[in-house]
Amino acid sequence: MVVAGAAAAPTVAGILDRAAVTAPSTVAVRGPGGEVLSYADLVASARALGRALRDRGREPGDRVALWLADTVPHVQVYAACALAGFVVVPVNARFTEHEARHLVADSGSSILLSGGATTDRAAALGRSLGLPQMRLDADADALAALHRRAADGDLGEWPAPAPDDPYIIGYTSGTTGAPKGAVLTQGSVAELARMNALAYRLPLGSVAAMTGSLSFVAVVPAHVVSHFYVRGTVCLLGPWTVASLLDAVETHRATFTYVPSPLLAEVADAFAAAPERWRTLTTVLHSASKAPEEKLRRLADVIGPRLVEGWGMTENSGGLMTVTAPEDVAPGSRRLSTVGRPVPGVDIRLVAEDGRSVPHDGASVGELVFRSPALMAGYWRDPEATARALADGWFRSGDLGTMDEDGYVTIVERRVDLIVSGGMNVYPFEVEQVLLRHPAVALACVVGVPHPRWGQTVAAAVVPRPGLPVTEQELVAHCRTYLASYKKPTRIEFMDALPTTPSLKVSRSAVRRALR
Repeated sequence: MVVAGAAAAPTVAGILDRAAVTAPSTVAVRGPGGEVLSYADLVASARALGRALRDRGREPGDRVALWLADTVPHVQVYAACALAGFVVVPVNARFTEHEARHLVADSGSSILLSGGATTDRAAALGRSLGLPQMRLDADADALAALHRRAADGDLGEWPAPAPDDPYIIGYTSGTTGAPKGAVLTQGSVAELARMNALAYRLPLGSVAAMTGSLSFVAVVPAHVVSHFYVRGTVCLLGPWTVASLLDAVETHRATFTYVPSPLLAEVADAFAAAPERWRTLTTVLHSASKAPEEKLRRLADVIGPRLVEGWGMTENSGGLMTVTAPEDVAPGSRRLSTVGRPVPGVDIRLVAEDGRSVPHDGASVGELVFRSPALMAGYWRDPEATARALADGWFRSGDLGTMDEDGYVTIVERRVDLIVSGGMNVYPFEVEQVLLRHPAVALACVVGVPHPRWGQTVAAAVVPRPGLPVTEQELVAHCRTYLASYKKPTRIEFMDALPTTPSLKVSRSAVRRALR
């Protein structure tokens, strides 16, 4: 039997079809409540959902906004869009209606899928935008009937998506304006699955204890699809603690998991206390936000070469451009302060502001630029931003770093204005716009300041309007109305004026120094 896409350039649809043929009874997804879907069932149910969306007038290339918690249907939507040629627009499950509006409207999404805890917010947004909606929990019976038809091969066929077809629009980088949609294609995500499987050292049949939320742009392409590539199993944990993570690793004999920066010390302590419970793990990934070297060393001393560190971003289909090797985390190694070397297939170099090359001597700092098979196609309907970021296949990351003669990359500064708090990206512009909606705020500048647990936390300098008194607590409550909790300022300083540069622009660096 010929599997769709097997001989052609890779696509996510091809990865799913191959897995359904070569490992039909293997569990593809295990839900937080214990529900399971084999690869055969995942593909059949995804085709059923794809047919349901087509029956509602959706066509290949249409954007499908997905606002859902970490459940099995979340994965089914991604699979359905891959097989039917729709484009997923993920909406963070923690977003408010205000935050979600830009993503859904800017992408031109033609339908909004939700369920469970996101239903009310999605319903309100859908009504205000005049957008059709589909509740995955309410439509369960209809989908089950379609699933039975799919299993019998009674849903008809549709053309296989091509590698260049858009698959995900992931919104990112809103430091100087509204967030932009990075267009990830069927081919770029499939290439990332292959590259990440190698970088993560995933064995065939790898079992992931999934700690990252599926509604984060990077998680499905970087972690879920990479496990589908090796015909592995993705175990969704739902809300979790370090104790429940350890239970899940032991119960499901997990080989892969991911540890966010704030929990490094707690995981190290828990793993040290019960070494027999996590021995099946072959990879414990840490990335997404910079962590103190001493915390990484503590975890490395406990789990040894299982620790993997890397540097990645949404524009690389959510995955890694660099990765450490086992010897890099060995006792006595000085490489733990780096993010490793380029993943095979990725080229990285350093450039100055004027585009000239910067020496790879381990000391000279430059902007990191890279090219990769997993690189995005561009920013959605934003040719100017695409042209600024991409030139001759090289992407300007905006991150500053060094690179030594052996190829090891060290990050000096993460996109200077971007705030990475506990692995979550916070874009200052977005928080500033919310602060400026308050009638008592004349000017606002938002920056990241160091935090011992989260790496960074959100701080704001605010100039109040004359005669309109306002308190820090009042402004924090105002932000909470419009923003997910992790974006609200934890500190607000009132100033008579904001510091400026010689060109009279607000000096974010001066504000950052004042608030440290």
